[in-house]
Amino acid sequence: MLGPIVETDPDLELANARVGSVVGTWTLERVLGVGGMASVFAARRPDGVVAAVKLLHPYLAEYEEVRHRFLREGPIGSALAAVGPLCQGLPVVYESGQADDGTAYLALELLVGETLDARLTREGALPVGHAIWLAHQVLDVLVVAHPHEIIHRDIKPENIFLPAAGGLKLLDFGVARVLSALPDGSRLPEKTRTKTGAIIGSVRYMAPEQALGKVREIDGRTDLYGLGATLYHALTGFPLHAGLGDAALLIAAATKQSPPVSERAPHAPADLALIVDRALALAKTERYPDAPTMRADVLAVRAAKPPPYVVAIREGRIAPGATLPR
Repeated sequence: MLGPIVETDPDLELANARVGSVVGTWTLERVLGVGGMASVFAARRPDGVVAAVKLLHPYLAEYEEVRHRFLREGPIGSALAAVGPLCQGLPVVYESGQADDGTAYLALELLVGETLDARLTREGALPVGHAIWLAHQVLDVLVVAHPHEIIHRDIKPENIFLPAAGGLKLLDFGVARVLSALPDGSRLPEKTRTKTGAIIGSVRYMAPEQALGKVREIDGRTDLYGLGATLYHALTGFPLHAGLGDAALLIAAATKQSPPVSERAPHAPADLALIVDRALALAKTERYPDAPTMRADVLAVRAAKPPPYVVAIREGRIAPGATLPR
C-alpha cells in the first residue's frame, strides 16, 4: 500500500539546506520562515550580535529589478529611522547587500512577538483602544516617510509586528515606491521601474488604484487606504470583501466601496468609524489628503476629543479630500 503523499516546499528545503552557512558576516542558525520573496533566518555575527537575515530566493535574484526592490528595504529603513523619534516603528537595519556568491540579503533587528495578522486570527477584533493606538503608531511612520515620497504600498496585518516587549514595527518597505532621494541624501541603486499595469501588494488591503494597476496614481493616500483596510479588519474581526475568491476579490478591491464600519462594528465610537470610512473612500480624492491630517484625527479620538477633519466635513466647512485651513 502506498503511504500518504507529502508535498514538499522547494523554498523551505533550500532554506533548511542553508542553515549553518555564512552569508556576508552572518552565520545562519535556523529558519524562521519562508515567504514569497525571501527566506528568513535567525543569524549571528562573530561579535555575537543576533539578527533576522532575509535571503532573496535565488530564482528571483536573477531579475535585476526584483533584486533592487528587495535591497531597497535596507537603505529605506536606515534613512527613515535616522530622521527622528517618530520612526521608532521601524526595525533596526544592520546591513544589506550581496554576498560573495551573489546572494542578496538584509540583516534586520530580530523581533520577538507576533504579527497583527496572527493576533487577529487568534482573537478576532481588537479592543477599540488598541486599534486607535495601532493607527497612531503606523501614522507616526507614514508622517515621516511620505514627505520624502516613500510610499509603503503594502500596509496590511502581516506587515505590522507587535513585539513582546511592546510597541509596533512596520515591516517590509521593500516594495515601497521611491520617487526621489532618500531623506539622508543618499539614493537607491535604482528607482523602481514597475510598469503600468503591474500590481504590487496584497489585494485584500489594496487601494482601488493599485487593484486597477494605475501605478502613476499611487501616492500617500494609497497607504492611508491600506491602513484603513487594516483598521476595518481590526475593528470588525473580518477583512474587507471577506469570502471572495481571487478574481472576485480583485474586482471588488477595484470597484466596490467598503461597507461603513458602523454597520460591522457598532461598538466602535462613531468618530473612529468615520475616520476609517474616510481612509477607505473609493475615490482617492475623497480620502484624507495626507498622513498628518489623518494622524491629527486619530490623536483627537485617542484624547476623547472631536476629530477636526471629519467634523469639518460633517459640518460642511470643507469638501471631502480638501485640506483644513491652517
